[in-house]
Amino acid sequence: MNGPSLLNLLRTGDIEPLHAHLTNLQAQFEAGQISEGDLLRAFGAFQTSDLTLAEGFQKWTETHPGTYAPHVALAGWFLGRGWEARGGHTSNRVSDQGWRSLDHFLTQTDGCARHAVTLTDNPLAAWNVIGLASNTRGCQLSLRDVQTQQYPDWFTRAVQDNPGTLALRRVMLLHLRTEWGGSEEHMLTFVRQQQDAGLLGQTDMQRLWAAFHSRVAHHAQHFSQDHALAVERARIAAELDPLQSEQLLIALTGADASPSERLDALRRYLSAAQQENSVPSGNFGWAVLKAGDWIKPELPRITALLASAAQDGDADSAVLLGHMQLVHPAWGTQSARAVLEIARDQGHTAAAETLAYLSEHTSAPVEQRRVDVLKAADLLSGEMSWHVYQQFPEFQRQFNLEPRQRFKYLHRAADGGENDARFELARQLRAGNVELGEDGVLRPVDTQPIQASLEYARHLLERAAMTDHGPSRKALKSAQEKDWQEVTARRLKLKAVRARRLTPKDETDSRPFRVPWFLIAALIFGVFRACSHMNDSSTAALFDPRQRIEQREISAEHQRLIERVAAGELQPVFEKDGIHFEPVTPKSP
Repeated sequence: MNGPSLLNLLRTGDIEPLHAHLTNLQAQFEAGQISEGDLLRAFGAFQTSDLTLAEGFQKWTETHPGTYAPHVALAGWFLGRGWEARGGHTSNRVSDQGWRSLDHFLTQTDGCARHAVTLTDNPLAAWNVIGLASNTRGCQLSLRDVQTQQYPDWFTRAVQDNPGTLALRRVMLLHLRTEWGGSEEHMLTFVRQQQDAGLLGQTDMQRLWAAFHSRVAHHAQHFSQDHALAVERARIAAELDPLQSEQLLIALTGADASPSERLDALRRYLSAAQQENSVPSGNFGWAVLKAGDWIKPELPRITALLASAAQDGDADSAVLLGHMQLVHPAWGTQSARAVLEIARDQGHTAAAETLAYLSEHTSAPVEQRRVDVLKAADLLSGEMSWHVYQQFPEFQRQFNLEPRQRFKYLHRAADGGENDARFELARQLRAGNVELGEDGVLRPVDTQPIQASLEYARHLLERAAMTDHGPSRKALKSAQEKDWQEVTARRLKLKAVRARRLTPKDETDSRPFRVPWFLIAALIFGVFRACSHMNDSSTAALFDPRQRIEQREISAEHQRLIERVAAGELQPVFEKDGIHFEPVTPKSP
C-alpha cells in the first residue's frame, strides 16, 4: 500500500485497514523482515500539511487510543503543518504568523512523537520525526559536543536500537549543517565517527559521505557564493551517489556552466530519481526554471517525474509544474491546474498562490481570478490577502464580505510577511484608525493611538526594514522617540493607498492592459543578466511568483528599478530586440 493509498484511507475515515497495515509494518520491522526504508516511507506519507486529514486523525486516535501507529502518523502531520506555516524562506524572512505557527506545531510534534516512543519496542519512525523537528529549530550542539559524541536522545537511542540506520544518521548530518548553526567541521567529525564505528555497510557509508559533500556544496553556493567550491564538492557527491547529481545540476547552474555540463548532470539525476523513486527538491526547480532551450529534450522526463510526485501528494512538484507554465510558456508543458487544485484543497498555500497567477496568465474571467485570490488569502497568503485589502470593494460585492473583514485581510497580509501591508498597517495604527484587541482581532477606531498600537507599528516597520523595504526604512529613520510614546505621539494624516492589481482589468476596461508584476520582474531580471544568487530556500526558484521581488538578493540598481516600476513611475516599453523603461508622464487633473 503506497502513501497516497494510506492518506486516502485516512481521509475517508476507513481506519481499520489503515491501522492494520501500519501496525503490521511496524511488527515486521521489529522482526527484521522489512528495511527501515520501507517503514519510514509509509510513515513519511503523513508528513504533509493536508487539512483534509484532520477528521480522520481524530477518528483514528479515538478508535485506537494508546497505540503506536496513529501517534507517529499524527506527529508527522503536525510536522508537515509546521513546515507549511514556516514556508521556504530564510529565517529573517519568515513572517510573524509563520514563526508562531511553526512553534505551535513543533511543540505538538515533539509531544506526540515522544509519547509514541513509549508505545512500542523499536520506535525508529517516532525518533525520526523528533529528529526532523529538532532540525527545524536549528543545531543545538557545539563542536565539543560532537567531538565527545554528546548527541541528543533521538539519535543515540535510535542508533542503539538500530545500529545500521542510515536514515537517522542523515537526519543528524542535516542537524549539523553550517547554515543551521553547525559547521563543516561538525559534519566532518560526525561522518568520520560513523566510518570509524564500522556499523554502516560500504554502500550506506558511501551515501553518507555523498550527503556530506552535497551539504558543503549547498552552503558554498547559497551562502559563501563560492561557486567553484560548490561545483567541486557536488561532483564528488554525484560520483559517490548518482542521486546527488541533482546538487551537481544546481551547483553548475549557479556557476553558469555550459549547457552540455548541466544537461549531463540533469540526465544522470533523472535516471537516478526514476530508479530510487525520489522526489526533487525546491532548488531543482530553480535550476530547471533557469535553463534555456537546451533542456527541451529532457522536458518529457522532467514533467513525468513532477507529475508522478504531484499525484503522489507532493504539492511542491505541482507548484513547479505551474511555474514552468508561467515562466516558460513556450515549453508547452502540461497544465498543472488539476494537481494544483488538489493541493490547494488540502491547504497548500503556495499551490493556491500559483493558481491565482495561472488565472491571470490564462486571462481567466475576473470573477474566477478573484475566487483564486480569495482562496489563497484564506490559506494565509500574505500577498493575496494584501490584494483583497487593496481591492476590497470588488471582493465585497462578489463574496458578500462584511466591511470589517477588510481589516482582517490587512492584518493577515501584514502578519503573513507582506511588506507593503506591514507598512500600511503601521500607518493605520499610528493614525489611530485601527487597534489590535487582546483577542488578536484588528478593529476600526477613531482615537489617539494607544501604546500597544505604537509598539506593534514599530515592530511591523522593523520587520519590513529587515528585508530592505524602502518605505519602512524611511519611516523608521524619520520617526523620533516621542513618536512611539502614547503621551507624545501625533496621529498620522494618511493619504489613500493606490491599489496595485494582481490581475489585469476587465477586457471592457478602456485603459491599457497592465502587465502583471511578476512578468515585469522577469523582464527586469532579463535586463540585469548578472544577478546575484539566491539565499537558501527549499522552494527557491528563478522568477518565483510566490515570492515578492523584495525577498530576493538582488543588486541595489535592480531593486530601485523594480520599486519605480511597481510604484508606477516607470513603464515597460517593448521592442523587437528587448525592453527598456521610460518615465510615466503624470496626467493633468
